[in-house]
Amino acid sequence: MKIIQVDDDRTIHIVKSHEEVEQLKLRRSESGLGLGDFDWHLHGSSGHIESLKQAAEHHARKQEVLRARHPETFAELDNVQRDFDHLSKELAKLTSRPVELEANFSRFGYAAHIRTHKSRADSDEEGENMGKMNMENEKGVETPGGNDTPPIKEMCMVAGRKRKKNRVTMKVNVSWRLKGVFGAVVDKCLCGRQLYKTPVLRQYFYQGVLWRAENSEEVASFELFIDLLYVGIIAVIGDKATEDPTGTGLLRFCVTFIPSWRIWSDVSDLISRFETDDTYQRVNILFILVCLLGYTSNITAAFWSTYSQLIAFYIAAQVFFAITYLRMARILPHVRPIMTTFSIQFMISVVLWLGSCFIQPRDGRLGLIWVAVAWDILGGSKVLVVYAIRSPILPQGFRARMNNLFAYLPAINIEHKTERVGAFVTLVYGYSVVALLYQNQATFGMNAFFGKAVLGLIQAFCFNWIYFDVDASHLHMHAIRRHVSSASIWLATHLPFVMSFTLSGAALSKLVAAHDCGDASVDSLTDTYQAKSDMEIPDGMRWYYCGGLAIALLSMAAISACHVHTPIDTQRFRKRTRLAFRVVIATIWLCLPLAKSLNSLQLIGTTTGLTVLVLAVDVWGQSCWEDSFWCGEECKYRAKRRAMSGISAGADSERSESSTLAGDDHPTM
Repeated sequence: MKIIQVDDDRTIHIVKSHEEVEQLKLRRSESGLGLGDFDWHLHGSSGHIESLKQAAEHHARKQEVLRARHPETFAELDNVQRDFDHLSKELAKLTSRPVELEANFSRFGYAAHIRTHKSRADSDEEGENMGKMNMENEKGVETPGGNDTPPIKEMCMVAGRKRKKNRVTMKVNVSWRLKGVFGAVVDKCLCGRQLYKTPVLRQYFYQGVLWRAENSEEVASFELFIDLLYVGIIAVIGDKATEDPTGTGLLRFCVTFIPSWRIWSDVSDLISRFETDDTYQRVNILFILVCLLGYTSNITAAFWSTYSQLIAFYIAAQVFFAITYLRMARILPHVRPIMTTFSIQFMISVVLWLGSCFIQPRDGRLGLIWVAVAWDILGGSKVLVVYAIRSPILPQGFRARMNNLFAYLPAINIEHKTERVGAFVTLVYGYSVVALLYQNQATFGMNAFFGKAVLGLIQAFCFNWIYFDVDASHLHMHAIRRHVSSASIWLATHLPFVMSFTLSGAALSKLVAAHDCGDASVDSLTDTYQAKSDMEIPDGMRWYYCGGLAIALLSMAAISACHVHTPIDTQRFRKRTRLAFRVVIATIWLCLPLAKSLNSLQLIGTTTGLTVLVLAVDVWGQSCWEDSFWCGEECKYRAKRRAMSGISAGADSERSESSTLAGDDHPTM
């Protein structure tokens, strides 16, 4: 309940419900004030708004009276109050937890070394306010000194001002006047999208502190459009792998899948790092889409006649990224060394892949291809550069110079990265579901084909449940925020995870259409699927299916192990026990191809049953033994606060200085 003073002799009570009015009457009666009439309004009602207007006018009149009685004192007090508010705001930014990070901390875990900086729009407004303060200084009005703006933000703002005159824009200015709650009139301006805007680094590490943009980063619409193209890319690569279920076919699957994943990851990182949101960015994305389309169009015959065309489109994308990071190095001088390093890494990849196009015979190029693939996986993971320059085995003087040279390290937004990776995992799950679809032409279609498809659907649903719900629940600290090592493992493990599940889903489509079991007449399928139906399952297809599931489950166990989950003493099964059970099931899956007597229905039924068992163990194990599993309350845990001694605080400070990567948002992917 709130009380508003609308004038010297009148107050109004603001209540949330009529029950509070009755409680107020009761309290007034008990305190001897009587049950006489008193003013009250419901919260959010028109009367509440009108009361706020009257209160604002009342306090404005009192302010003018004080200004007229004591003009000099009022002016001095006004300046002191303004300076005090500014200094309090500075202190709050450096010492208190920002409100903007509350949701981030609750989702990914708390980290004390994270700060926020203002976005581009806020920076422009702040620049205008600073200009007004400078004008007041010229008039002799004192303003608080100092500025907590990180140096890189100042650099970005300066770069934007330098290029403002040369900026080509498509602006449609629409101005209107809006009357506010208190009768204030506010001018609003709506501007259209610009053709080009100077890029601004969204988040970065500097002196052990992560500076993040205040505003949340949402997934752009064109990123979802890229995902639409990857639906087809995954389908083409997976279907091609099942045409040759041998070791050679597996190698070709890896060679075609990994570069496509690399392009997707590089696009995601580029969008996450830099704030532009202009027409030029969308044109760049369109160029990448063209490269992906050309790459996908040459996958089927890549190892016979179209390999050079396949690699040409991939090289075009890599050259684009190299040029883009060189442009960022020129625009943003504070991150010029690390941006130049990124560009060099892309060019090394270009040289390796380009060299593989000129090696004859075709079998002789595999060696260089695998070197290029390894570079894209390891060398392309830019965290290795930071590890190298900060390695303790290097001379101290050289390491100090490198730390000074790479003082600013770009970071990846943790919300954006997890959402994008989750989106790609969803694409892979979606492909496995689409792959098991078939067309029936029998009068009664409840047969073995339908049963295998249902089992495959249950299996994909259980994997989705484990990844997005089981492993994401009770999360105390996300792997990306936990440490650079856990972040690197989390990101690297997703590649074998999505590759193995894609391969398993592609093999599942062949198993569903196979007519090697009872009640699976090939005549019940349409002509298209009759051509895909096999009487006998090849051994390689069994290994694709079971091995893919096993590696996917092992990868999920590793991904879950990278997180720090909330320790609950009363859980039925500890996290370590549940992950060990996943390893046991994955081992069983790896041995299933040896049981050649199992037909397609028995094989899918066995793997689906074990998948449901893994899910049941995880769901049951996460519940608490002191509560009923069916209708019990949520598990509770006790948090212990550890005192920060001078020694431990110093150790933490030393760790932050020696490795600015420890903590949030993986900085150099």
